[in-house]
Amino acid sequence: MDNLARETVLAGGELNRPHFTVKEHSGLGLIRLQTFHRTPGAVANLNSSLGVELPGPGETQADQNRQWFWSAPGEWVVAVHAGTEGEVIDMLREKLDGLFVVTSVMSDSRVVLDIAGQAARDIMARGSTVDFHPANFGADRCLNTRLAGVPVMVACSSDGESFLLFADRSVGDYLLQWFGAASSDLGE
Repeated sequence: MDNLARETVLAGGELNRPHFTVKEHSGLGLIRLQTFHRTPGAVANLNSSLGVELPGPGETQADQNRQWFWSAPGEWVVAVHAGTEGEVIDMLREKLDGLFVVTSVMSDSRVVLDIAGQAARDIMARGSTVDFHPANFGADRCLNTRLAGVPVMVACSSDGESFLLFADRSVGDYLLQWFGAASSDLGE
């Protein structure tokens, strides 16, 4: 099963408007890391075993060829190069042996959209109650919310100029259409 061909959700579909673009980011593999042990020091044990400082609530952290996103208490999403999920999970399991954690590949259940442009924050705000102003949602921040009525995780890039949006793959086309409608005032 590991050698199945990767299918994109949007089949190359993208949105290009003045000051706003949306396209599928098909180069990422996604892994969920969960710990259910909530005793004091549990996250410190994970950090020590992994050799990396896991991001706290609302944060992202990059190391080597991975990007870590805080998703919920005791849960992180790890973005890696597409196709390397199995190797990374093996490495994680080796490093975390003996700790109460679960790792799972979630690449096939998610779509990741790259959102960029000067109008990106305004367009996203049209579909969410989140204040996307840079003072409130700046570089290396992430959050879970609803956008266009859909549960999503949104992460701001380290330069604060672009975003990754993670959603169930079944709503990928809907989100692209919604972004098109929400940004129609920008012109073609």
